[in-house]
Amino acid sequence: MPESIASLTAIVGPLKEAIVVFDDKHQPLLVNASFRKWLDPNQDLNDPLLLCTQKRGSIAFDLQGWLKQATQNLTQTLWLKIPNRSLRIPVQLQRHTFNADQIEHSLVVLHDLTLKIQLDAQERLMNASFAGQFITDGQGIITQPNYAFCAYTGLSAEQLKSMTYIQWLQKQVSFKVPFDSIMRALIDEQNWSGEVQIFASKEAQFNAILSLSMLMDEHQNIEHIIGVLQDITDILDAQSEISQLAYYDKLTGLANRTLIQDRIEKVIEACQSEQTFGTLFFIDLDGFKIINDTFGHNAGDQLLVQVTEKLLPLVGNKATLARLSGDEFMVLCPNSTQDRDVALQDALAFGSKLLDAIDSRYKIEQHSVHSAASIGICIFPIAEDQLQSRSDQIISYADMAMSEAKKLGGNQTYLFEKSLIEEAKQRLELIEALNHSELDDEFQIYFQAQVDKDGETISAETLLRWFHPELGFVSPAKFIPVAEEGRQIIKIGLWVMHKAFLQAKAWNKKYRPIRIAINISPIQFHEQSFIELIIGLMKFTQVDPRTITLELTEGVLIRNSKLALQKIQHLVSLGFEVSIDDFGTGYSSLSYLQKLPIHELKIDQSFIAQVPGNLDDEAIVDSIIQLASTKNLKIVAEGVETKAQSDFLIQKSPDVLLQGFLYSRPLPAIDFEERYIKPYQATEKTA
Repeated sequence: MPESIASLTAIVGPLKEAIVVFDDKHQPLLVNASFRKWLDPNQDLNDPLLLCTQKRGSIAFDLQGWLKQATQNLTQTLWLKIPNRSLRIPVQLQRHTFNADQIEHSLVVLHDLTLKIQLDAQERLMNASFAGQFITDGQGIITQPNYAFCAYTGLSAEQLKSMTYIQWLQKQVSFKVPFDSIMRALIDEQNWSGEVQIFASKEAQFNAILSLSMLMDEHQNIEHIIGVLQDITDILDAQSEISQLAYYDKLTGLANRTLIQDRIEKVIEACQSEQTFGTLFFIDLDGFKIINDTFGHNAGDQLLVQVTEKLLPLVGNKATLARLSGDEFMVLCPNSTQDRDVALQDALAFGSKLLDAIDSRYKIEQHSVHSAASIGICIFPIAEDQLQSRSDQIISYADMAMSEAKKLGGNQTYLFEKSLIEEAKQRLELIEALNHSELDDEFQIYFQAQVDKDGETISAETLLRWFHPELGFVSPAKFIPVAEEGRQIIKIGLWVMHKAFLQAKAWNKKYRPIRIAINISPIQFHEQSFIELIIGLMKFTQVDPRTITLELTEGVLIRNSKLALQKIQHLVSLGFEVSIDDFGTGYSSLSYLQKLPIHELKIDQSFIAQVPGNLDDEAIVDSIIQLASTKNLKIVAEGVETKAQSDFLIQKSPDVLLQGFLYSRPLPAIDFEERYIKPYQATEKTA
């Protein structure tokens, strides 16, 4: 080897860059140690370098042709394939020519571009990310802010590269925790993450998650700080919307049941710790269903919104106004007093204000409607130790009180009292008993005579009696409302009609003509299949419908009056007679009487009880009798208990039928037959 080349070998041997020296024939003359690391140990120096123009391509680079070019200094980026290894290294070739011993040689330096490409790829990834990112050097100066970070901060890359990350934090970031704790976390744990507020400008402010990571070398020297900034405005907006849906009523914007239950629990805790009292008002609008059914749900929604607008100013900021569902509202009032009597007076006074605010006329679309409310009041904690205060119980107690206010006619308040719990328990017992009752074993049909002025039995009303094996005799006044509410009345009413049809058929066949009256519950009447069930019972029992009177209350006409009229007309076409029971106590209207094909009016016993002697009741009874006479309708007066009542009624209308204890108590069928049917039959045969 020439002396000059030997000297060159000594020079390039220890260099970190990979170097190859080619002779004038463009054959490798020497390589340094850095280059040999890329070669196979058994590879001959004269073997051609495996260079490709593309990373995944198979086209070999013409190194010989490249070296033959006349240009002294050449640069070329290629991929070096390492023999026996599936690895290609990005390299940059730089050619330099020099003369040694009058011979032109080529010195080629191969720069490993792996790190540069990785950094370029990292920068592209950073700029492709929607998250703002930056990297600092060891002194904390921002060296690599990506596009998103520049956009979030409103600062250019040049501006950011002129400041440290600490300077940026102090300039634009507001933390929810002390700044010292963030720096301490970075030093101790090499990372910190939390919610911050970014003040890019007066107009551009947003919430974000900022994550800071500290990279250190093996000697604990800081090499880089990496920051990641993510805008969470959309996330917070979504959380707010979810919270709104979860805790607030969509129509009115008021708190919903979930939220007010949570606040009741908090008030209970405060009351227990401070020995004070809270008050819950349960509000239910009177007549809302009629407004909703008459004018439509949109009108009902308008009314609810207007009621909300009336209540909000009264409630203020300390109390909570909530809408449960439908037309039910609640007001929760914490109270600072430790005197229950003071809390009671405050509750009653505020309840009156709520009533006055709601009791008004409302303009709904093109209509003006009146609405009022029934309000139940529950002051808690409940005094009795056995009544553990919980939000669901407090709501239940206030609801019970509201129901009592509704029963008393509405537009009033009612204060919860312990007796309501006992009534609720009894009601629950009745519901359970009804659900498990055996009709044929526990229920009986009784009959009460309806007589003419001579005392002869013309017809009989069917009455239901329940003899429960454990509860004993249960009054119809108690169990029928419960059965109607739970819809057990549909099954019970069908059973009553079946038994009454069979009895009417038997008496009319065996003895003389007698008419049987059967009460029909509004719940039963409004069943979609009611007419079909009646027809089915007629066919099964073979009863003559002309011997049956079906008694309906005025209330059946309030709900879907058009369909109710069609059903009544259908019943009449089948041969049944129809009576309006308890006439005068409901929504009496001459207009619907003109349309209804009815046969009879029953004067309610509440009007009979005070005649003769009560001028108002006398006038009502007289008006009903005159109305029936004008319409050619039969009259039945129920609740007749004295001779004076009987004489008064007969004087007003000789054709009136009288029903009451004066003539007959309700009796089982066999006893009724012995007392009111057989004697008349024997009299007829004697005559």
